[in-house]
Amino acid sequence: MNNEYYTTIGMDVSDRTTKVCVMAKAGGTRQIVEETTIPTTKDGLRAYLAGKSADWPVVFETGTHCRWMKREVESLGMKAIVANPAKLRMVTESNTKNDRNDAREIARIALADAELLHPVRLRGERCQQVMRILKARDMLVKVRTMHVNQLRGFAKSIGFRLPSCPANKVHALGKSGWPADFESVAWPLMDMLETVDLKIRAYESRIRALAGSPELKEKVERVREVYGIGLLSGCAIVASIDADPSRFRKARDAGAYFGLVPRQRQSGDVDEQCHITKAGSALARRLMIEAAQMVLRSSSRDTDAKLKGVRMCARGGRIAKKKALVAVARCLVVTAVALLKKPAAEYVPLSEAARREFEAMRAAAA
Repeated sequence: MNNEYYTTIGMDVSDRTTKVCVMAKAGGTRQIVEETTIPTTKDGLRAYLAGKSADWPVVFETGTHCRWMKREVESLGMKAIVANPAKLRMVTESNTKNDRNDAREIARIALADAELLHPVRLRGERCQQVMRILKARDMLVKVRTMHVNQLRGFAKSIGFRLPSCPANKVHALGKSGWPADFESVAWPLMDMLETVDLKIRAYESRIRALAGSPELKEKVERVREVYGIGLLSGCAIVASIDADPSRFRKARDAGAYFGLVPRQRQSGDVDEQCHITKAGSALARRLMIEAAQMVLRSSSRDTDAKLKGVRMCARGGRIAKKKALVAVARCLVVTAVALLKKPAAEYVPLSEAARREFEAMRAAAA
């Protein structure tokens, strides 16, 4: 390959078709070599790339089709670069945004510096399978919650209340004493709740099986040593990082990876207080927030992470509890990754200094 000539293949992928722009650089000038549209299928992609130089990287953004496209490109001996669209504001927020221009911009950025695309490392198939099952289970849990809330709403509207019980037990409630008007509406939903609950348990069984697989078992068990992290949140952490803690230079970098750190908007003397970035997997982040809620319960055991949250709650303020939840969730994630990076290190949930501080708090409140 001529050192003064470099070519990239930019692709803007839609559900049915993909716009392609082949852009080359000779000396200090850039020119479009070819523009076309191909079907977004395996056969269409392979047919187009057949005969193209293996020195030309194929660039496209993350999305529904990125995983199989990357596999197909690499199977042809070519390099695939999966760009992070969240970092490409010049593309996603352009005033002249269309598929053709997006393909051109992606190819142009790759020509200038591929690092500007913030290439994404896609998860391995086993970890991706775990995330798919977690998402499927989460969808069914939301459906169950929606139906339980609707049932309780129907009951209240006719002056009747369903007994308090866990959501997974509502379908087993006895029907004696139910008003006829309510029973005629409720029984199909009760049957559906029973079916949904069976499916949720089936997914949980599958998650347990995957967590016990040779690739994940040791790492999931290590993460679950952290108080507050259970099977679901532990699997979410391990799968989200592709079971590879070495991708983080420091364990504290995991907080940013899971979107649990505030955005930065600092310029001159102005340093705004911003919300968290919400980067990474929304499901993994929510599971960690749920774990933080469990850690912060008054009935939960004392830990260093709990002390961090208690301190933040004690400051008061309108959103003190929300900040405390995020801080505890971030602490749990960082601790879990630190344990993965150092398999021989001992996990100490409560330091001596934290124990004394808890005792002092309780003595002052007595």
